[in-house]
Amino acid sequence: MLSANTITNEKEQYLFPTNQSTENTRLHTDQLETEVVKFVRKLGIRPNLNGYHLLIKAILMAIESPNLLKALTKELYPRIAKDHGKNVKAVERNMRKAIESAYAYDPQRIQSVFYYKVDKPYISEVLSMAVESIRYEL
Repeated sequence: MLSANTITNEKEQYLFPTNQSTENTRLHTDQLETEVVKFVRKLGIRPNLNGYHLLIKAILMAIESPNLLKALTKELYPRIAKDHGKNVKAVERNMRKAIESAYAYDPQRIQSVFYYKVDKPYISEVLSMAVESIRYEL
């Protein structure tokens, strides 16, 4: 028969200490955010545009919950709009304008990020490529 101490010791082997798991989560979150910012900068999107920050938020949310990529207008945009106190249409427009601005300035830069031929990419293409490449990197 097992004693209470033996059972407790067995359980403790499988549990992470509280301070370690939150520290690792914070490091992972910081690293993830850094990778997302690198990706958005690699596209040539300027930080002074509203769409820059919205794209970063959208990519982070899509990495956490990939199902959001299937429902941009129904779920992703409304969540971002709520977080930033904006209209859903303004969120979509700002992200689209940021991508269009980067494409107009340097189309080859954006095309180099995609492994397939792309003209001016849609928001969904940028988000999908970001999620895919960042997951691959990490």
